[in-house]
Amino acid sequence: MGKEKTGIEEQFVSKTEKAKRLWEKRIMENTSLGTESAQWMAQRIGSLLEYMRYGYALIAYRKQDGSFYMGKGTLIPYENDFKKKHDVAGVKAHVAYWDVERQGWRTFLVENFMEWRPIVN
Repeated sequence: MGKEKTGIEEQFVSKTEKAKRLWEKRIMENTSLGTESAQWMAQRIGSLLEYMRYGYALIAYRKQDGSFYMGKGTLIPYENDFKKKHDVAGVKAHVAYWDVERQGWRTFLVENFMEWRPIVN
């Protein structure tokens, strides 16, 4: 028998964890991936967003037309451009990032994420 969550337990879950649960649900609804894969993807997206606040990452994902894209991204200019801090909890379906090579803001859907790696100079 599964453990039911009470309102008290739920209020102690961080905004980041709530966002990850939302991503997991979206990934499973929009792909044929199982729970473990969706959890892995949500965790990797969370670590990507945290890393890009201070550094550059190589990001791989499928574009909406099905083609593959790999590019260098960051969130360093986010606060300056949008006049507010980046909030992971605000990421519902689209992950926004600054595309260094194309010099513009781009997005990808969480369910299209593949992998990322830090870029160290």
